[in-house]
Amino acid sequence: MISKSFIKSSLVYTIIGALPLASSIILLPFYGNHTLLSTSDFGLLAIYIVLSELARVLFTFATDNFMGLNYIHYSSVKEEREKFIGTSTLFMLLYSGGLLLLFSSIGNYIFSVAYPGKDLHFFPYGFLSLLTGLFNGIFKSYTTLQIYREKPLPYFWSNVVHFSLVLIVTIVGLYLKPLSLAAPVWGRFSGALVTFIWSIVFLISQSRLKFDLVVLKRLLSYSAPLYIYNILFWIINNIDRYFILGLMSEKSVAIFDFAVKISMAIEFIQNGLSGAISPKIFKLWKQRGDKPAGDIEINKYFHTFTMVNILFVPFYYILVPLLVPVVVNNKELYASFALLPLLFAGRIVRVWYYYLSMPIFYFQKTKIMPIVFGITAAFQIVTTYLLIKFDGINGAVWGSFFTKIVQVVLLFVFVRNFYKFNVNFKKIFVFPFAYILSLIVIHEFLPSISYFTHTAIQILVIFVTGYFVYRNEFNISSIINLLKKDSSSKQ
Repeated sequence: MISKSFIKSSLVYTIIGALPLASSIILLPFYGNHTLLSTSDFGLLAIYIVLSELARVLFTFATDNFMGLNYIHYSSVKEEREKFIGTSTLFMLLYSGGLLLLFSSIGNYIFSVAYPGKDLHFFPYGFLSLLTGLFNGIFKSYTTLQIYREKPLPYFWSNVVHFSLVLIVTIVGLYLKPLSLAAPVWGRFSGALVTFIWSIVFLISQSRLKFDLVVLKRLLSYSAPLYIYNILFWIINNIDRYFILGLMSEKSVAIFDFAVKISMAIEFIQNGLSGAISPKIFKLWKQRGDKPAGDIEINKYFHTFTMVNILFVPFYYILVPLLVPVVVNNKELYASFALLPLLFAGRIVRVWYYYLSMPIFYFQKTKIMPIVFGITAAFQIVTTYLLIKFDGINGAVWGSFFTKIVQVVLLFVFVRNFYKFNVNFKKIFVFPFAYILSLIVIHEFLPSISYFTHTAIQILVIFVTGYFVYRNEFNISSIINLLKKDSSSKQ
C-alpha cells in the first residue's frame, strides 16, 4: 500500500520540482506576444536557453547525480556525510570556475565561425547563459540532495524563490524594454544567482567544505561516465535547434521550440514523479539485499507512473488549441500545433526510459549510459540533419521520435544482462505502445480532423487498452456485487 506521506511528498516533488522549467511555459504568453518579443528573437532565446543547459551539464561533471544517488551511503555518520558533501561542493566550484574562464575566452570565436550572418552573439547574452547554467548546476545538486534527504520543505521554498524571480524579472523587463532579449536572459540569470547563493550557504553549513581524496576518487569514477552521458543527452535533446538555425531560420527555431515547450508539461510530470518514486524504489532494492530484480511492490510504482502519464496527455492535448490563442497573439507560432501528436508520442516513449534507467543508476552500472547514448547521439545527429533537410521542422520531430525509440531499445539490451525484470508485459509495454501508435496515426493520417476528434480517438484507445490491461483490477461484476451487498446491508 502506497503511504499518505509518499503521496504528499510526490505532490511536492511533482508540482514544485516542475516550477523552474515550468517558468518557460508560463512565460510563453509573454514570449508569444508580438509586441514584446519578435518571432526571430523567440528563436534566438531558445538557442541561449539550451546553451545554458549545456553549461549546466559541462560545469557540474554530473556531481549533482553523485550527491543525490550516493547520499544514502554516507548519511548515517556525520563526519562521512560532511566529507561527502564538502568534497563534492569544492570540486564543482573549482571545475566549473576553470571551464567558465576557458569558454569566456573562446566563446565569441565559436559563435562567429558556427553561425556567420546570424544575429547570435556571445557577449553579453551567451556569457550570461553560461553563468546561468553554472549557477543552476549548483542549485540542482542542492535540490537533488533534498529529495534523497526526504526534505520536501526546503525543496519547496528554494524552487518557489527561483520560479518567482525568473517570472517577475522577465515580465517586468519585457514591458520596460520590449522587443529585446535582455529581459528573458536577465530574468533567468537572476533566479539562478539567488538560488545559487541559497545552495552554497546550505552546502557549506552541512560540510564546512571538508575535502577527502577517497570521496573525490569515487566521485570521479562514478561521475565520469555519467558526465559523458549527460553531454550526449544534451545533444540528443537539443542539437535539433542548432541544425534548424543553420539550415533554416530563427523563426523556424521559434515554431519548433514553441511546440517542444508545450509538450514539456508531460516531461514536468515525468521528472517530478520519477524524483518521488526513485528513493522509494531504491530503498526497496536495498531492503532486498541489493538484488537486481523487480517484484510486485517495485513494479506498482512504475505502473502508476505509466498510467498517470498516459491519462494526462489527451486532456492536455484538447486544452492546447483552446488556451494558446487566448494567451499567445503571435499567430506565426500556431504552426507548432501540427507537431504536437508526434511530440507527445515521444514523451510517452520516455516512460520506458525511466523504467530502464533506474536500475542502471542504483546498481551503479553507469558505464552503460555513455555507450547507449553515444550510439543514440550519433543516430540523432545524422538522422535529424537529414530529415530536417528533407522535411523541415516536421523532419526534426520525426528525428526526435526515432531517437527516443533507439534509446529505449539499446537500454533494454544492456539492462537485461544484469537485471531481472519480472514485469507485467501488458501494463509496461502494451498499454503505452497502443497509445503511442494512436498518436502517430493522428499525426500522419488524420492531421485535418478536428482536435476534439483527435482527443476522442485517444480516449477511446486508452479506454479499450486500459480495460484489456487492467480488467482484473477493475472487475465490473465484482463492483456490482459490492454495490448490491452495500445496498442490502442498508436495508
